[in-house]
Amino acid sequence: MIKSLYKKEVIVILAMLLVAVAPLLLQKSELMSTRDAESDAKLVVMTPHNEKVRREFGAAFTAHWKKKTGRDLFIEWRTPCGSSEISIEVEAKFNRAKEKGEKGIGLDVMFGGGSYLFKKMAANDRFQKLDVFESNEAWFDRKKGIRQSFTGEDCYDKEHRWVGVCLSSFGICYNVDRLEKLGIDAPETWDDLGDVKFYGHLAIADPMQNVSMAKAFELLIQQKIRHELDTVQREPGESREQMLERAKSVGWTKGLQLIQKISANARYFTDKASQIPHNVAQGDAVAGMCVDFHGRTFNEKFKKEDGTSRLQWIAPKAGTSTSVDPVAVMIGAPNEAIAQEFVKFLISDEGQLIWNSKPGSPNGPQYAALRRLPVRQGVYTPEHLKYFTDPEVMPYEGKPDFIYEPGITAELFQALRHAVKVMCIDTHDELREARGTLIASRRDDGSIPPKALWNFSEVRLFSYKKTFELKRLLDKKSNKEGAMMLLEKMNRDSAQFRRSYEDSQKLARQDR
Repeated sequence: MIKSLYKKEVIVILAMLLVAVAPLLLQKSELMSTRDAESDAKLVVMTPHNEKVRREFGAAFTAHWKKKTGRDLFIEWRTPCGSSEISIEVEAKFNRAKEKGEKGIGLDVMFGGGSYLFKKMAANDRFQKLDVFESNEAWFDRKKGIRQSFTGEDCYDKEHRWVGVCLSSFGICYNVDRLEKLGIDAPETWDDLGDVKFYGHLAIADPMQNVSMAKAFELLIQQKIRHELDTVQREPGESREQMLERAKSVGWTKGLQLIQKISANARYFTDKASQIPHNVAQGDAVAGMCVDFHGRTFNEKFKKEDGTSRLQWIAPKAGTSTSVDPVAVMIGAPNEAIAQEFVKFLISDEGQLIWNSKPGSPNGPQYAALRRLPVRQGVYTPEHLKYFTDPEVMPYEGKPDFIYEPGITAELFQALRHAVKVMCIDTHDELREARGTLIASRRDDGSIPPKALWNFSEVRLFSYKKTFELKRLLDKKSNKEGAMMLLEKMNRDSAQFRRSYEDSQKLARQDR
C-alpha cells in the first residue's frame, strides 16, 4: 500500500516537472531549429535594451540582411540586465579568454548601455574600428549628420570604435493623478524633488547599480556648480583660479545636499532604473528620476484615447545634457562582416526612423512606438517628422540650456557613486527618519530649526577636495591593502553620517 502511494506521488511529481520544463525544451528546440535548419548566418548581440527594441530592430535588420544578401539571419540576443552587469560579465569573459590565449569572447556587437560603459570598454580595448566612418562620411557631417559632440557629450569615439545611434536625456517622471490628489504642483527642476512636499513620495535608483542614475546625480551637481560659476564674484586679493575653485567647492556641496534631500524623500532605492516609471505609473510613488525613453515608454503604455496619460516625463530646466546610446563591434567578433553591417543599418535612414516613428508608418516600427530620438540630424525633416511620435521634440534646434563639462566632475564620477552610497543608501533608514523629524519640528513660520538642519546637511566628509581623496582610494582598490583601506573608510564615514542624522533629530526635538 505504502509503495503504491509512493509510486503515485513520484509519477505526479514527474508529470508536474514535465509540464513545467516542456515549454522551455520546446522553445530551445525551436530556436536551435531556426538557427541551424533555417538560418544561413548568425549575429550575437549583447544589449540592455528591452524586448520592444530587440523585437523591432531584430525584425528590421534580418529583413534588411535577407534583401541585401538573399540569406536568412538569426540574431542571438544576450541580455544580462543593466550596464553594470554587462560590464562585469564582459570583463570576466575577456579575462578568461586571455588565459586561454583567445582574442574574442563569442560576441559580435555591443548595443546600448550608455556612453560611460562604451568609453570604459573602449579604454580596455574591447572594440574594433567601425567601417561606417569611411564608407558613409556624409552621415557624420556637422550640419546634417552626427556631430562629434553635443551639449558637451561625445556622440562617437574619436578613434571610431563606437558611435551613438539615438539620443538620451535624464529627467523626472510623475503621476498626474497622484499629484492632483495630494495637491502638489508638477515638478520642473531637480530642486523641486528635494522639497518637503515630496517626502515619502519619490522612487530613486541605486547609483551603484545604475550608471544612468549616477549620471543624473552628476548633472545635478554640475548644475549647482555652473550656477556658482555664473554668479560668484571675485573677493579682494583672490585670483581667478582661486575664485573658480571656490565656486566648484560651494556648488559641489550644494549639489550633495540636494541629493541628500531627494534621497531622504525617496521611499526606496531600486536596483532597476526601468522599474521607476512603472512604479510611478502604478501610484506606488508620485515621482521619480529616470531616463527619457523609460519615461516616454510608460507614457505611451498608459496613453488614453484622448491622447492623455497619467504618467508624464519632463527634462528638468537647465538640468540635463543630451547624451547618446551607442553601438560597437567587439574585438574578435566571430561574424564581423554582419556586425559592421548592423552598425551601418542603425545609422541609416531605415534604422534611424524606427526609433521615433509611429507603428506602421514608412520605415517605422512594426509593433510598438519606441519613443526615442534619432541621433542623425538629417532625419529631422518635414517628410519624416509627420510620422514621428514626438515631432515637437527637436533636440538640435535652438541653444541648449545645459552644457556638460567633463573637466569639472567626470574624474570624480566613481567617487560620487560611493559618496552617495555612504550618505544616502547605507544610511537610508536613518536619513529618512531624520528628515521626517525635521519636517515635524517646523516652526510656525515653516522654518526648520537651524542647528538641526545644519547637522542634517553636514556633508564635509565628501567635500569637493575630500572626494578627490576618495578617488585616490578607489584607484588603489585593485590591491588587497587598497581595498581594505577603502572598506574601512566607507564603514567609518557611514557611521559618522548615522550619528549626524541621529543628532539632528535630537536637536530638532529639543527645539520643539
